[in-house]
Amino acid sequence: MERLKQLWNYIKVWRELFSIAVGLLLWSYSPILLRHMDPTAATYDAGVFQVYLFAIIGLFILHGIVRILMKLIWPTPEDYLDNQFAQDFKRIEPWQKLKLSTFIFFAFLFAVVLLARTL
Repeated sequence: MERLKQLWNYIKVWRELFSIAVGLLLWSYSPILLRHMDPTAATYDAGVFQVYLFAIIGLFILHGIVRILMKLIWPTPEDYLDNQFAQDFKRIEPWQKLKLSTFIFFAFLFAVVLLARTL
């Protein structure tokens, strides 16, 4: 019982892991559902996840390239992001935090989807 409680507390902190687990569970049971709806339906194999893996790798590589270019070409914003952004973020209004955080989340999501579609 204590083990389940620890697992639940871990999942509460890392909610993202739950969405990944649900996605993998749905993917593993999709052949049953698809064949129930259409007995001639084909299913995806595990290679379909390589596209997302390469998109995430590409995002990390491009992130590194952009940060290097910022340091070389325009070092002032790079210095700001490294040294002052956290303090400024703590001082802004809650609606501004929400707007900025949502924008950053969807920018990353859009980047991964765009990279996955172009690979």
